[in-house]
Amino acid sequence: MRYQIFIFCLLFSLVSFAGDKVKIGIFTGANHTKVNITVTGIYALIGDGGVLATLSKDDKNIQLDAAADGVNATLDGRFLGRFKRVMFQHYGAAEFKVYPAAGKANSYIFPEDLIVTSVLNRLQLVNSLDIESYVPGVVEAEGGKGHLEEYYKVQSVISRTYALNNLRRHEAEGFHLCDGTHCQVYHGRSRFEPLIAAAAAKTNGIVIVDDNIDLITAAFHSNCGGHTINAEDVWSKPLSYCVGRADTFCLLMPHSNWEKSIPRSQWTDYLESKRYPVSDSTTANALAYFPSEKQIFFVDSTFKIPLRVIRSDLKLRSTFFTVHQQGDQVTFIGQGFGHGVGLCQEGAMRMAQLGYAYDEIIHYYYKNVHLVPKHLIWFFKFD
Repeated sequence: MRYQIFIFCLLFSLVSFAGDKVKIGIFTGANHTKVNITVTGIYALIGDGGVLATLSKDDKNIQLDAAADGVNATLDGRFLGRFKRVMFQHYGAAEFKVYPAAGKANSYIFPEDLIVTSVLNRLQLVNSLDIESYVPGVVEAEGGKGHLEEYYKVQSVISRTYALNNLRRHEAEGFHLCDGTHCQVYHGRSRFEPLIAAAAAKTNGIVIVDDNIDLITAAFHSNCGGHTINAEDVWSKPLSYCVGRADTFCLLMPHSNWEKSIPRSQWTDYLESKRYPVSDSTTANALAYFPSEKQIFFVDSTFKIPLRVIRSDLKLRSTFFTVHQQGDQVTFIGQGFGHGVGLCQEGAMRMAQLGYAYDEIIHYYYKNVHLVPKHLIWFFKFD
């Protein structure tokens, strides 16, 4: 009977499958007041629920202007009206481009739908699309080109998991995720690396869950510098699956080492602003700091200066660094790039080069996790 229930549930899941739609705020830091839109494919141009025009040629040019009480829409020089909400609804394979009326143009191409509203006299642009159309764009923006398909499978699963686990992050603003580092970087569809689309398709729907069958916080960073760290060392609470571990795979990768110099006075003034006693013997420790392993606080816990704060304030690549005085300069010599929690991207890239499968790589960086189809999570919870 249990087996029959499983088969029924599996068939129901497959028959009733529908893609998860995500709404991504695009150009979220641009503050556009006027843009031009061109489309390729077939779109219905909709204003406040009514169809204004059918767009079927890529030479159609739509201009949108922000107003205090809506969005002005003009099609090929003909004013269509002012609307609270303008939508470009796609039919079949279709995509659009956004050109700012002022400033530097971009070459991003976005699949599926566009929703435009006016917020504080600025245009709010939201790309609404199936998550499986979104994932390849994130993988290219976050992972870059020129890597192996197995690595792109890893990044696809992580990006999909992250998105589905953070759908309420920008809920108050009317979309799910933004297109910047606050969420996941997204510049439209993947265009420069064919392996990315293939990797996303081969892992279609696969997500990472913990022992409670809950989606994990799929944290990742560029390079851990030889050792990942516990989630609680960076954020407010521990995550059972983000536990620090040694990682030799990333040590000779491009972002494994870095160096930055600043004036000694800038460093001592900074420490003083954090109430570090720069006028006594402890100053020597601050000018010659050589930790043998990753720490949470600078020098020791007595003065409670979190290294993550120093990294952020001084724009350092990581929290794993030494400090050397060289005349009137202080030089930071460090390892790694990023917060160090979860998956190390360059370590994963190297593991792929060495022949590890994508699921092995994921299990290497996340402890006690499981890879499951997202539409069967409910079944495993039921179990």
